Amino acid sequence: MLFIYNSVLTFTLLYTLNTIHLHSGKTLAFLIPLLEKLYRRQYTPSDGPGAIVLSPTRELAVQTFQVLRNIGSYHHFSAGLLVGGKKEFGLEQLHVIRMNIVVATPGRLLQHLEQTAGLEVDRVCMLVLDEADRILDMGKEKNGKR
Repeated sequence: MLFIYNSVLTFTLLYTLNTIHLHSGKTLAFLIPLLEKLYRRQYTPSDGPGAIVLSPTRELAVQTFQVLRNIGSYHHFSAGLLVGGKKEFGLEQLHVIRMNIVVATPGRLLQHLEQTAGLEVDRVCMLVLDEADRILDMGKEKNGKR
């Protein structure tokens, strides 16, 4: 049974790598285990967020979300992109509590954590800091300017 599972996983990984654009290898390295973890825990939209992916920039968050949509299309997880610069915060608030996977920029996620009623993150089982060094540097810049 394990052999069949590994063969299917290998085929899926090779198929995915061949159908996705370049520069997504690092993204796949954390998205595939993320999907696997949520799948094994049988997350549904009513469970709320199970994974959060933080990206330092809007552009990187959008790219990550596009890769997630490509490889996640075989799953039934709800996913959303939360980035600043959009005037749809009210609409986001309605949907974010039912998202299993949240791809966000730090500022927008913080805004939702402070202002979105019913957003619970106690069931989050995976937190990914994409380009963690840049995210941590963002915090240093803000603290250094004060």
